[in-house]
Amino acid sequence: MSAHMINLQDVRKIYAAGSQRVEALRGVSLQVESGEFVAIMGASGSGKSTLLHLCALLDRPTSGTVTIGGENLSVLSERQCVEFRRHRVGLIFQQFNLIPNLSVMDNVLLPARLAGRCDASCIRRATDLLDRLGLANRQHHRPDALSGGEQQRTAIARALIMSPPLLLADEPTGNLDSANSRQFWSLLGDMVEETSLTVLVVTHEPSAAAEADRVVVLRDGTVAGQFNVEEAENAGELAARYQLLTR
Repeated sequence: MSAHMINLQDVRKIYAAGSQRVEALRGVSLQVESGEFVAIMGASGSGKSTLLHLCALLDRPTSGTVTIGGENLSVLSERQCVEFRRHRVGLIFQQFNLIPNLSVMDNVLLPARLAGRCDASCIRRATDLLDRLGLANRQHHRPDALSGGEQQRTAIARALIMSPPLLLADEPTGNLDSANSRQFWSLLGDMVEETSLTVLVVTHEPSAAAEADRVVVLRDGTVAGQFNVEEAENAGELAARYQLLTR
């Protein structure tokens, strides 16, 4: 791993709340290498989701630069941002965000259809992803017929259908029970290892962060510290290291 997939330099994000100014990020600099799996942890209000949204081009920094795959996002127009996100970034959210009246297969294929690239090879990829995620026999079902774990696995397949080099996930297991959470992280870890996918995930779960290569801890909009997961023997020790950095 030699090239930065994500490069944030002195990024600040200020929101106006009436007459108040809320500084969500205060000069954050962070690099994530291509093929790396990084977990972002921090208390509520620490700036985790703001950071993820800037990397996803869902928001823009007040100052500083956000570079993804060598491209400075600040110079892109809104239309270019949409195209960049559509082809270069996969997104997974806590609420799944599946279209209720579409089948699993149609939900997965939706990004390809929006991009005008829903050809035979794309359908084969969708079929393969659903098979690998244990959803081969659920592809014609609608979301309301799926369990929470099945809906989240559908969201993974949808996020990967365009073969993006970067996957961003915001508390992706927040609505899953412990068994489905473990399965999600195991599946994601396998895909990172097999495809050299770069993953940046926001989570509050030490057991989830333990699946990553590195943990970055935010506190009050700044990077409080970071450590390699292999330095912690288990999730309990990881949680202890996290707590030390948030004091």
